[in-house]
Amino acid sequence: MLFKVVVGFLLFMIVMGAVQKWLNPKHRTPLDRLRSTKLPKPRKCKTCGRFLLGQDDCTCKDR
Repeated sequence: MLFKVVVGFLLFMIVMGAVQKWLNPKHRTPLDRLRSTKLPKPRKCKTCGRFLLGQDDCTCKDR
């Protein structure tokens, strides 16, 4: 019985989401905004090619 209630609730939420998209197609969710933003290319060390995190320099020059 509990399984039927959970499945029914999930189906109801899916239908509500579809109706909302149909009524307001220009509405953008936060996830849509994340997908559309252009991220800068990650910085890499010029000598070893490792990715640089934050403002730290690469440790390959210290060796």
